[in-house]
Amino acid sequence: MKINPVLFGLASALAAAVLWSVYSVCVFSLMVVAINLSGDMAYTNFGSFEWTQFFNRFLVNLAALSFCAGLTGWLAAGFYNCLNENSDAKLP
Repeated sequence: MKINPVLFGLASALAAAVLWSVYSVCVFSLMVVAINLSGDMAYTNFGSFEWTQFFNRFLVNLAALSFCAGLTGWLAAGFYNCLNENSDAKLP
């Protein structure tokens, strides 16, 4: 079975974008809990710190994560097609 690398890459990028958006909404809505949880994970007290989440930073991170996920999905599908015994596909 061949996987379309472009479509798989786009699906990977879209899935990463959705997950990042949901994660960002959760962190933004539960800012105090996120600060305390981060402090607990690092065995420190971040209670005096304030996190500010700017919309442009969200967009930059969303674009970077989506690009990396799409590239990884595209490469994974290309390698899968090349390593598949029944496939005559070349690396994209």
